[in-house]
Amino acid sequence: MMQHLDMALLSAFVERWQPDTNTFHMPFGEISILLHDVHHILRIPVDGELMGDEASQDTLKSDMGGLVRLSVDAQVGGKWKSKWYDNGAMHAEGLLVRGGELKIKEMEVQCYLFVLLGSTLFVDKSRDRLRPTINLFLKDHRRLTDYAWGAGAPAYLYRQLGVATRAGSKGLCGCLTLLQAWIYEYFPLFRPSQLPQSPDAPRASSWISPRFPGGDEARQRLARYRQLLDELSADDVTWTPYGRDGHTDIPRSLYTGPIRFSDIAEGYDSSCCLRQFGYRQIIPGAMTVPHDQYRPASGSSYIVFWDPWVNQLWDNVAARRLDLDFSSRSCEHPSEIVEEYVDWFLTRSHPRITHPTDGEPQPRPLLVHQVSYDFLLLFQI
Repeated sequence: MMQHLDMALLSAFVERWQPDTNTFHMPFGEISILLHDVHHILRIPVDGELMGDEASQDTLKSDMGGLVRLSVDAQVGGKWKSKWYDNGAMHAEGLLVRGGELKIKEMEVQCYLFVLLGSTLFVDKSRDRLRPTINLFLKDHRRLTDYAWGAGAPAYLYRQLGVATRAGSKGLCGCLTLLQAWIYEYFPLFRPSQLPQSPDAPRASSWISPRFPGGDEARQRLARYRQLLDELSADDVTWTPYGRDGHTDIPRSLYTGPIRFSDIAEGYDSSCCLRQFGYRQIIPGAMTVPHDQYRPASGSSYIVFWDPWVNQLWDNVAARRLDLDFSSRSCEHPSEIVEEYVDWFLTRSHPRITHPTDGEPQPRPLLVHQVSYDFLLLFQI
């Protein structure tokens, strides 16, 4: 199911992820996965109630037992021979089978959605297990459309990108289809062929992509991608892939504050990425930051603490929305920046990943791949 992902390309972008701002730091400045990107790429709702429900591990475990109508300490049975609930995660494949066995339509739908979301938007590193917190938002089917799934998915992905930047961290999870399709939208240098489709269809399903081999070939691609990214300029970016007004139907994209998926809360600041709205980039103002955080340089431990009052920011749309008319002026070319931006950015980042003496500059192909692509259509309300 994951063969369409180019892990070398994703790894090259992970190396440029800055957890303090939740943006990619490129030679030309910042760029990120914004809420209007999620809307256009996945076609899932960005507006709605922030996904902030939490529960203790004991409550989650009890919920899982209620879902499968069995003791979660028992074995799944059949060919899987493992526990339903193990190390804080729920067995995926067995859950689909169990949903059919219960002969309860509501339970079968709930199990199906649980597996679908856990294999697309909120993917665990194990690939075959599911985060029980997903079920918090599925227990009441009448509320499915109330949630801002399009904010929960990037919040979860931001966190996984942050974890992946830690030394010694292995693997990457989250909605990687969103990340790879986002790269294709903004960076023509890595863009494969694209199929025509309806304007209302998820844009992720239009990209034609191959199965990417691993091993030595993946390591060679990673080295190439690093150098290509080091040589990028702002003019190499498609800053407004959905048109200059691609965000106007998604005012939420101009929000500044934390976005959430259950116990995960990550900062979101649209002022860092004005060029993605078709505006000249200025030096962004102070962003809303966590009260405290524990993000060691190595290992997978990664905790961010926010003050309780920040949960109210999402509902205060008018006060927390960037006003483009005052913060910046529309420009002829979205790659434009104010003169002082470069000096400001270089004091907070570095323009290159590879050492200048490490090899010759790589040739710049028109397209990295011309291939076919099979895409699993993601959950859509």
